[in-house]
Amino acid sequence: MLVDFIGRADVVLPPGCPTLLARQEQRYHLFEELRSDAVVVQVGSEVEEVLQAC
Repeated sequence: MLVDFIGRADVVLPPGCPTLLARQEQRYHLFEELRSDAVVVQVGSEVEEVLQAC
C-alpha cells in the first residue's frame, strides 16, 4: 500500500528518514538539502529496508 501511495504522491517525507521517491526524475524537483539522501523505491521490500535503517 505504501508503494502505491508513494507512486500517487510522487514524494514522501517520513520523519527522520530519507525522502522516498517513486521516480528518479523527481529528485531534481526537491530542495537541494533533500536530494542527496533521497531514495527511489518501487517495491515494498525497498521501502521496508529504508524505514528499518532510520
